[in-house]
Amino acid sequence: MAFLNSFDISGYGLSAQRVRVNTISANIANAQTTRTNEGGPYRRQEVIFKAIDFNKVYNKALENETSALEYSDPLKEGLAGLKPNPAIMSVVVDKISRDDKAPKMKFDPSHPDADANGYVAYPNINPVVEMADLVEATRSYQANVAAFESAKNMAGSAISILQN
Repeated sequence: MAFLNSFDISGYGLSAQRVRVNTISANIANAQTTRTNEGGPYRRQEVIFKAIDFNKVYNKALENETSALEYSDPLKEGLAGLKPNPAIMSVVVDKISRDDKAPKMKFDPSHPDADANGYVAYPNINPVVEMADLVEATRSYQANVAAFESAKNMAGSAISILQN
């Protein structure tokens, strides 16, 4: 059913934005972390999204279905003229990349992680940028929730119309 596609699209968007919010939250939480297991200060992480064209997947599945049918089958003749749904694009998390910018160096000779010159390497994280990204990710998440709710209400209305 075509209306289920909107649930899928919203679901993928919700999942991707949830990962983004979690990553940004980790960046904010570790903005003052000067020592990690890998050594050195915490490195900012950024989520990279990737668009998925479900139209290609749908066309391939449709081709496989029609090629599996016998040539004399009337169903195959009906499927031969079938046009696929419009392109359905979605987004998934491609990867979480690490920002390798140079850390901020602050003079603090009393800090346990200070180098021989008294400088401490702090993560190169700007809390203002992180908060702006967090607001953007939260709003995107809310938009996907609203789209999901609208699709749910439309499906419920359609079912109630069919019941009457």
